[in-house]
Amino acid sequence: MNSKLEQFANSGFMKKIQEVSMKLSQSPVFGTISQGMGGTMGLIMIGAVVQIICAIGGLAFGWKSGDTLYDILYMPYELTMGLLGLFMSFTLAYTYAKRLGLKALIQSGFTSMVCFILVCSPIISTTTETGQSIRALNVGSLGANGIFVAILIGLISVRITKFAIDHKWQIRMPDVVPEGILNSFNSIIPSGINILVWYGLAQLISQFSGGALTLGTMITTAIATPLSYLVSPLGMIVIIIVFSLSWFFGIHGGSVVFTAIMPIYIAAYATNAELAAAGQPLVFNPIFLYGSISVLGGSGNTLPLCIMGLKSKSKQISAVAKASFVPGLFNINEPAIFGFPIMYNPILLIPFALNSLVVMGFMYFAYTFHLIALPQILIMTTLPVGIANFMTSLDWRNIVFVLLMFPVVYLVYYPFFKIYEKQCLEKEKAEEEAESAAKGK
Repeated sequence: MNSKLEQFANSGFMKKIQEVSMKLSQSPVFGTISQGMGGTMGLIMIGAVVQIICAIGGLAFGWKSGDTLYDILYMPYELTMGLLGLFMSFTLAYTYAKRLGLKALIQSGFTSMVCFILVCSPIISTTTETGQSIRALNVGSLGANGIFVAILIGLISVRITKFAIDHKWQIRMPDVVPEGILNSFNSIIPSGINILVWYGLAQLISQFSGGALTLGTMITTAIATPLSYLVSPLGMIVIIIVFSLSWFFGIHGGSVVFTAIMPIYIAAYATNAELAAAGQPLVFNPIFLYGSISVLGGSGNTLPLCIMGLKSKSKQISAVAKASFVPGLFNINEPAIFGFPIMYNPILLIPFALNSLVVMGFMYFAYTFHLIALPQILIMTTLPVGIANFMTSLDWRNIVFVLLMFPVVYLVYYPFFKIYEKQCLEKEKAEEEAESAAKGK
């Protein structure tokens, strides 16, 4: 690192951040979260590839939801990213149970999954046109927007299980019983306690809200409701910070923030669409600044981060960057958020939030002095970098703006990336030395 970067890395502020980061990485809880997210990377990549294929099909052939071919191709996404929270509830519980020395690892994972479904997606009953009664799961909250609840349940359910086992709340079986069957019987009471606790909580929330809320939607609503009153140039700063912090803590930032601002967002686009149709000048709405969070690679503008990671000497960073680069070109960045990771990573949280604020400042300046066009076409789908900015405005200057933001975002990420890379290299070196020492014995 050059001298200025070294001075920054050795500043009191960054040393504190690095200390917090190291403590988090060494914590069993945060180590579990990191491993649990890593266990779903394969599914995340499959979902990203499906999104890319459907996005290309939409651009080239006009595919859209409701078309038979589109729906067939999109189904793997629904069964991977669409159920990400469910799968993560299993991997988190399995990993945490292993760290705590529990034997019933698979049972802990399954218990967590059942509790997650009970809390986030209770069974709903519907009646078909023929009068047939159908009971089904509402899977809409089992995806990325349920990750925070998955983390809570994955960790707490294992702690409840450990508490029950430590207090001998188990069905006693003879030692001659095979281990697999023994673990299954031993987990009956702990699993039952977990189900009673979580299902009881779900019922309390449902009764209190008249069936309108689950634990997941209650958390989202509690955060989102105040945000709807912050739609102003200064208020958008708060919205972007909340968006970034939500992702950091495992809460889907888009679900929280966009839920709050969606009516205003849609209304602003509808107003400009009507003005454009009437040949009138378009009007600026501060809600348009929300676009600053995803001009380059999805939430947090992570494409420059992926590009600098391609040349990293760190094996971890290099592998994640290679997996994240192509999805990032299509503004799909779950591989980057869960892979680097950015969640629960204080070092990368700062540029993740800061670059969006910087881009927002440039965007506000560009709108004010008519350097870029105001949006008028509402597009709510995944498109490649720059294409969405063009299609919403039909102005080539908006693509140029995106290109000009690349070096800006790159510079914001760079010093923090180098600090994080150094930390990863030191960790990898220590692991290699420990492995060599073990082989030498």
